[in-house]
Amino acid sequence: MATTDPLHLLPAELVLRILEFTPLSGISSLTRLTRSWNTFIDTTHQDAIYSAKTSRNPNQRDFRDFSSFETDSSSFTRYYAGVTSWKDLCKRQTLLSKNWSRRSPITRELIIGSSSSTRDPVWRFKPDFKRRLILSTHHTGDMKVTDMDTDQVIWSLSPQTVRPYAHLEYQDGTAVWDREGNALEVWRTDQPGCQRGEFRRIAVLDHDSQTRGFQLSYDNLCVVSTDGKGYVYEGMTQSGTPRLKTEIDIEEGAVGHVYQDADVVVYSMGVDGYYVYDKLGKRLGIMEPKWCTSSNFHIEDVSQSPGRRPHTVENLIGGANQCTSQKPSTVRTKPIQVKSGTYPDPGENSIWLDDDEWGAVSLCGSLMVGISRGGRVFVCSDWRSSLESVEKMQLHSSIVECDSDGSTFDFGGWLSVKDHRVLFEIEGGQVYVLGLTDDNKVAVNNTARPSFSFPTGFTSQLAVPVSFMAIYDDCIMTTYTTASHGALRLPTKAVRALSLAPDVSGNDEEASKEVSAQQVWVADGLDLWATFLSGDADLAMVDGLVAGEDDWEDMEDLN
Repeated sequence: MATTDPLHLLPAELVLRILEFTPLSGISSLTRLTRSWNTFIDTTHQDAIYSAKTSRNPNQRDFRDFSSFETDSSSFTRYYAGVTSWKDLCKRQTLLSKNWSRRSPITRELIIGSSSSTRDPVWRFKPDFKRRLILSTHHTGDMKVTDMDTDQVIWSLSPQTVRPYAHLEYQDGTAVWDREGNALEVWRTDQPGCQRGEFRRIAVLDHDSQTRGFQLSYDNLCVVSTDGKGYVYEGMTQSGTPRLKTEIDIEEGAVGHVYQDADVVVYSMGVDGYYVYDKLGKRLGIMEPKWCTSSNFHIEDVSQSPGRRPHTVENLIGGANQCTSQKPSTVRTKPIQVKSGTYPDPGENSIWLDDDEWGAVSLCGSLMVGISRGGRVFVCSDWRSSLESVEKMQLHSSIVECDSDGSTFDFGGWLSVKDHRVLFEIEGGQVYVLGLTDDNKVAVNNTARPSFSFPTGFTSQLAVPVSFMAIYDDCIMTTYTTASHGALRLPTKAVRALSLAPDVSGNDEEASKEVSAQQVWVADGLDLWATFLSGDADLAMVDGLVAGEDDWEDMEDLN
């Protein structure tokens, strides 16, 4: 046996090279094959073998240091805290990936921002995982900085400083929000004399044209105007005042959604699709989803069967510490099925593809995703190549249709893309997580990345459009309709983290079965809702979560 063992026949360098192409399951089997293999893999060459198997953040500062994964990852639960070796890191990443790939992932639910006795619904929020902060603007007009781990507000600005329904952008210590008069305020933390979570205003960016939306990433702030102007500012996260890099002439009628890559800016133009410019002002092309007619899919409506939403008294009215993790459960999400073809039997108010208005857009590498008022999702696996011709766009693109006529849903809601998954919202209080293939294609029966859904609030009766959501390494964060901690337990919008971080000890499976068996199932959640609302008059307070937004619609950006 020893004479045919590769460890005896091949040099160690060649064996290591072969192991680079060996799946982890195979490596695990080899460690149990013989003592020599176990020593070779888990002792002599452990770091070299397992470091090659880790998924690395392209922004990670030092690939040789596994401990930097804690500070460089977007983990709500500090999932990588206490990692002791490359093997330990590899194990944690594998467990997390497996949970994301389940039809019904094991989740925990954490609510941030409902512990206040005052009813102050969240409008926009942005997490800072490195500093363990959550920044938020609110319906009533203020900005708060909350400790991510304790749910305590550690710094805030009053409504006299921040307008109601202010849009918020954030990157690595720099926050930007809009104020009256087509101006944007730039604030930074970590300034001399600042306490943790404290921000100082360092600039006001005034514009002659009506600003409609803005987005901050890549150290650039991209601003869009309805008057045919786009602005690109640079140096947003550096010391000193941000600088106007480019003023771009674009078509009039931008709806407010804007997104950027390192070298390009994408503007949403409603029925005309998406216009793509480089950051020096040159138009690179137009992406018009209406020409994508050969590759169609649909997702069947799940809003009529919300029974998988688990309701417990603790879930609905909150415990002493809303930031404390709930027990693991597999019933907070519901599997959904992607099918071939257009949506069957669309309603009489459905919007035709040619007339659909395209809103939010997101880029992730070669992937481009957009969502429409009519409940369609445009998925393009190679957007740069697709800019060359309509034929190439059709080759690389698909349309996914959902049950929505757009009658109560302005420009299709929010959108987020990460790790071959698309997060988006449709009418009816549902958020979909659409799994794509490794090459970012839509597929039926995608077992590698199953698709699932979850509600935007704890009952279908309180479905309020999400005003921000995003997908991160170990969680999905959204605004969420829940109950405040006031005496009347009035409905409010807080920040919800749906955590997919598994228990590294492997105890989640049995624990989740126990929790599922103990759940209190309540039709539409109304029975428990009635236990802390005094009557119909109080239930009408829910309207306040939506009413008032329309008053600001012409003034607030739709980004």
